[in-house]
Amino acid sequence: MTFIVKNCVLSLRQDPSFATVPLHYLFLPYINKGYWAITQRNMTNYELMFILLPDLGEKKTTEEINEVKNLIKSNGGEIFHEDVWGIRDLAYRIKRQDQGYYVVLNLKMDGKGIPEIEHNFNINQAVMRYMFTKTPVGHEIMTLEQYEAAAALEEAEKEKEKAEKEASQRKPAPSPAKKAPVKKEEVKAPAPAKEAPAKEAAPKDEPKKEKSNLEDVDAKLKSIIDDPDISL
Repeated sequence: MTFIVKNCVLSLRQDPSFATVPLHYLFLPYINKGYWAITQRNMTNYELMFILLPDLGEKKTTEEINEVKNLIKSNGGEIFHEDVWGIRDLAYRIKRQDQGYYVVLNLKMDGKGIPEIEHNFNINQAVMRYMFTKTPVGHEIMTLEQYEAAAALEEAEKEKEKAEKEASQRKPAPSPAKKAPVKKEEVKAPAPAKEAPAKEAAPKDEPKKEKSNLEDVDAKLKSIIDDPDISL
């Protein structure tokens, strides 16, 4: 305040007509400066995601995005990051649509301006869904590629934990008992049976043959005895 009064005195000394200037004009720069400081203190960081219809076409989609940006600026907001995701699959059907055009804006504004922006979203037929999220101080902004990489890493870690849990719960199968080695008994081949000497079959005709021989001998002796030429 003392600084302001000193400046007024100096201005009057340099230009006497300065006294005709309304007093509140003298304080206006400082009032504006203070108002700006107060406004900055009330500014909050937000992340705004909204989804547009996927079949608007490039020109209409660009117009809708610019309209949202202008609405934010007209309510005292400041956009400091923009990430257009483009057409992506929806988690569930919205307005008979399976896809939507995603846009993410990081902005700074007074929370009092949000209701007007939400009202415009609600009456805009091209907007399928929207969501304001208050972000903390020092919030790290991530792009779509970074989100996808983080999601893939998180999914891989979950799969790894699941596999380790299943492995720990699975009881190891009991090892089969070792069988005592079976002693193989040597099977001795049976000794070949000794063949009994074949008995020589007596010729059946031998008695008859001997009898005939005796008869012959007797007949010869008789003939000799009866022979007159032989003297005994």
